[in-house]
Amino acid sequence: MARGKPADTRSLRQRGNVWFIQKRLSPTLAKHLGKKILQQSTRTGDLDEACRIRDRVLADLNDLEDQLKGEASQRQQRRMFLDARHYLRETATSLVSTDPRDPVGLSDVMDPEKLPKIEQDAFRSVHEGNIPDRYRLSLRGALEDWTESPVVERKPSTVSKNTLAASLLLDHLGEEDIAIGSISRTMVKDFITAQLGHGKTRQTVANYLSGLSALWHHAEYSMEEELTSKNPFKGHHLKPKETVQSYDQFTRADVEAIFAATEESQGIYRLLPRLGFYTGARIDELCSLKVTDIIQRQGIWCLAIREGKNSNATREVPLHPEIKAPVLDQLRDGKASGREYLFMEAEATKRSDGKKSPKFSQWFSRLMAKTIVRGDRKLGFHSFRTTAITIMGDAGQREEVIVWVTGHERGLTTANKVYNRGPTFKTRLDAVETIRLEALH
Repeated sequence: MARGKPADTRSLRQRGNVWFIQKRLSPTLAKHLGKKILQQSTRTGDLDEACRIRDRVLADLNDLEDQLKGEASQRQQRRMFLDARHYLRETATSLVSTDPRDPVGLSDVMDPEKLPKIEQDAFRSVHEGNIPDRYRLSLRGALEDWTESPVVERKPSTVSKNTLAASLLLDHLGEEDIAIGSISRTMVKDFITAQLGHGKTRQTVANYLSGLSALWHHAEYSMEEELTSKNPFKGHHLKPKETVQSYDQFTRADVEAIFAATEESQGIYRLLPRLGFYTGARIDELCSLKVTDIIQRQGIWCLAIREGKNSNATREVPLHPEIKAPVLDQLRDGKASGREYLFMEAEATKRSDGKKSPKFSQWFSRLMAKTIVRGDRKLGFHSFRTTAITIMGDAGQREEVIVWVTGHERGLTTANKVYNRGPTFKTRLDAVETIRLEALH
């Protein structure tokens, strides 16, 4: 157990040096099993191992109850089928006949007609060597197990994206669900063509395939589904990065107009554009800032930006003198009101994917349309990032310092990725302080 975390002895009792599972059964289970209380030895004195055994037993009981009530999900039915088939195979292997001319089979020691439905299907599967389609892992079953996996904590945004990808694929196929092993490469190619035909970008479609590929990998390696073909979601060579157009930078007139239009605003609506300009951070990183993300390093106030596109985007950015005071005001207000997020407007934003920025990204787009002349330039909040990086570069700041501020990919060597803790915070602050309106034309 983790240090300082109390042991979870729920439904466990210790007798001597051995832990036992003791669980009062529901009326449904009690009637089926012929007893009101389950008492079962874990055969171990190790509490961690006993907890793992208990969790498996309780999960099995839950599956059994759902089956008895007719409420078992496809994933639960599949697991019960596989468990029953494994048990029956082992039983068949252990049977020994005293007369080699008259071998003993499963039907000699049990009556399949008296078995529950799923176990009857498992009995036939052992004899016939096939798995009925209803017990093959479905796409939704793989998504459900992937989402609820206790091994890896899934980000709400990732769960939302993969759920959408699975739904779009099923809609394209005209199916409510489909055995994941029956998804062919041809089906996936048709899906790609259809999505591009609907106006989706190559990057978006590549994201769908990445999520679906993750579900296939989870099915094959975590759920041990017998998949006879290669992952059909890989190797389609969409090359999405070739279609990405970088954002243009803002001019001085653009930034001054945006600042003037938000001068009388409060909270996130005033500070967000200024944070974008003086840090070069992405809009979702700024909207997701928490009260605990305003920290001091080497005596310098910084933003601990913990959400980005990759692991290297977790960084600590010194606060520019122009935004230090209003950010610290937000910090004091957040602490006083007991907020989790730095901005109360972000705190109030609730989305299923966990993202805080979409509402404010739309607000900023409307603001730009009213305040600046875009012409043929590609402008957006991300233009602040392009602008900050350009200003620091023009001011002679070294690239290795700029990337520690903006979060782009750092060095590829092990030393840079693992051991390098970056330039001093005074050096980072010097780079940030070169970001000035006067540096723009």
